[in-house]
Amino acid sequence: MSGPELFSLTVPQLQERLVTSGLSKTGRKADLVTRLLQAQGPAESASTMEDNTAAASKNQLVKISFKSLEELEKTVIILEVEEGTRYSLTMEVPLTQAALTMLAGSPLGRELEVLDCRPEYEDRNPPVIDTSKVKFLKLKRLDLTHQAIKAVHLTADCFPLLEALSIDQPCARDPETFNTDLPNLRSMSFNFVTILDVKNFGRSLSRSPKLERFSGYKLCGLGRKAEHSLVLPSCISLDFYRSDDLRKLKLWAPRLEDLDLQACYSIKTVTLLDRQPHGFSGPEYQVTGEPSKFVVNCANTNEPGGNLITSSRCQKVQMEVDFGLF
Repeated sequence: MSGPELFSLTVPQLQERLVTSGLSKTGRKADLVTRLLQAQGPAESASTMEDNTAAASKNQLVKISFKSLEELEKTVIILEVEEGTRYSLTMEVPLTQAALTMLAGSPLGRELEVLDCRPEYEDRNPPVIDTSKVKFLKLKRLDLTHQAIKAVHLTADCFPLLEALSIDQPCARDPETFNTDLPNLRSMSFNFVTILDVKNFGRSLSRSPKLERFSGYKLCGLGRKAEHSLVLPSCISLDFYRSDDLRKLKLWAPRLEDLDLQACYSIKTVTLLDRQPHGFSGPEYQVTGEPSKFVVNCANTNEPGGNLITSSRCQKVQMEVDFGLF
C-alpha cells in the first residue's frame, strides 16, 4: 500500500498489519506508517505504484487525518504523492503558522483539495495562522473550526480554485480584516465570527460572481460600516441570521430565492437594485432571463425600509421564528 492509503487507515488497523508482519506496533500513527513503508519490498512498491495510478485514474479522494503536528511533519517528509491523486487532510489539533507554511510548500500541500481544521476549542494563547502568507493552488474546500486566524484573507493568487469556505468560532481573537477575492467560490459560511474591520466586506463578496450561498450566523462587526453593497449574480441564498449590528444593505442579486434577516436587530434599510451596477460588466456577471422571486425572513426584527418588501419579486415576508439552529 502507498503512504496515503496507509494514512487513511485507523491506528488499530495499522497495528494489526504490523503484528501480522512481525513488527512493533508501538508509536504514533506516523511511526506506524513509516515502519510499514520501510518493510515493503521492491515488488510490493511497484505494485503500489500501479495501484496509485489506478486510483488517480478513478479520481478518488484520499483522506488523511492527524492528531498532532509531529504526525503532520513526519508525513510531509515521507509521503510519496502521486500527481493526479486527490487529497483531503483533517487536522485535529490547531495549526501553527510554521506547520501551515510547511504543508503549503510540501508535495502533499501542492496536491491538496480539502483542508479541514477542527481542534478542540482553546481560548488561552492558541496558535494563530495567517492565510495571506501561503498558497494552496489546488485547494477547493477550506473548513476552519476553532482555529485562530489573523484575518479573513484569501485571494485568487493564493487560492485560485477555492469553491467552499467555512469559518466557525475562531479562538481567542477576532479576525482583523475581511478581504477575499475568490472567483470560483460557490459557498461561504461563518458562525460566531466578529470582524474588526469590515470596510471591504461587500467588495469581497462581490468579487465572487459564482457565489450561490452565503451564511453568516452571528457574524458581528458589520455595523462598523454604515452600508454594504453586494453584487451577487449567482446567489440563491443569503443568510444574516443574528448578525445583530447589520444596518443597511444595497443588493443586486437577480437569482435570489431566500434572504434571512431573522434577528438582525439593527437592520434599517435594504435597497434592491434592478440594474447591474457599474464596474461589474464582465461575462461572469451577465445574467439572462427574468429575475427570480424570493422569500424574506424578518422574524424578531422590524421590516426594513427601502424597496425590498415592496418589490414585485418579494413573494412572502416570514415573521415566524425559525428554531432550526437550536
